Amino acid sequence: MFTTNTFARSTTIEGWLVTRIADYTNRAPHQVDPAVPLAELGLDSVSAVSLCGEIEDRWQLDLDPTMVFDYPTITDIAEFLTTELAEVA
Repeated sequence: MFTTNTFARSTTIEGWLVTRIADYTNRAPHQVDPAVPLAELGLDSVSAVSLCGEIEDRWQLDLDPTMVFDYPTITDIAEFLTTELAEVA
């Protein structure tokens, strides 16, 4: 269940992901739709693995690199990470 605090955390994570995907795909952040699959945004597999590493470093999580394929959109990843961080806390 998403509380106000959980929603705020998910929104913050989503914003960070939008910025990172924008960087990887050479777009402005406002051009990145969080609901569009990363593959459609042009994120390749090498960048996806790099993104996973950045996520691990940023939030001190141990993730499977296929996470970005299991959760294909920024919104999906943000929700997954919010759940993971709540479990760790």
